[in-house]
Amino acid sequence: MGAKIEIDKESCTSCKTCVKACFIDILRWDEVDKKPVAAYESECVWCFTCEINCPAHCINVVPDVSEQVVSPF
Repeated sequence: MGAKIEIDKESCTSCKTCVKACFIDILRWDEVDKKPVAAYESECVWCFTCEINCPAHCINVVPDVSEQVVSPF
């Protein structure tokens, strides 16, 4: 699976909402920059919880569909 997680760090308000919302710890907090980082993009399950809950609307989750998807038909 996986995804590209785009974070507009200029728009980010450092509220940590995305980090708290990510239930599989894809997003981590960078103590130096005081901003979120996508630590494990390849493990993202496309739940979009970080993107939906971001009050600054600065996160965009782009699913990686480069692998062949099995059709149910």
